[in-house]
Amino acid sequence: MGLSLTQDNQPALPERADHSPPFRLDRSDLVVSAVLIVMCVFLYWDTTRWPAVPASLAQNAPPTVFPRLLIGSIVVMALALPFERVIKQRSGTGLDIGGEDRPRPVVFLTAALMTLAVYFMPVLGVFPVMVAATALLPLLWGERRYGLIAAFAIGLPIAVAVLFALGLKVNLAFGLTGALFR
Repeated sequence: MGLSLTQDNQPALPERADHSPPFRLDRSDLVVSAVLIVMCVFLYWDTTRWPAVPASLAQNAPPTVFPRLLIGSIVVMALALPFERVIKQRSGTGLDIGGEDRPRPVVFLTAALMTLAVYFMPVLGVFPVMVAATALLPLLWGERRYGLIAAFAIGLPIAVAVLFALGLKVNLAFGLTGALFR
């Protein structure tokens, strides 16, 4: 097997047999992933400072379990995020997302609505905030099948309330509507 040379007498690199694109991670995916992981590290650290609940008041699991499970799930997804584009490209399909277009204003309105939901949850309670959020988000994004929105806005909060109050024995009794769950 002889060594081939290019026109300027430099050794030619062997061609890749599979003709797959080079392994390259998207910089914006790496930044988003890093920001999410830093936030999760801070939030996990914050859960270590929560006071312990006396055994007589404890429910099935200590209050730190569910936030830590959620934080761990976010970390796993954040670790996978930079590789999603590479995996899609290797399978022959590209991602139709990226930084080509600026986010639509509805994205920022959604973030504002969810921030308000988090703010009002301790005051109003879980149930009315979930009903409002599940009714307003589809409307905000252009859904106009009002019957479907109404079923979703009533059904999902009821399902969550039943799951947490009866299935997981988690107390949702706070805010103005907390008495409904006692």
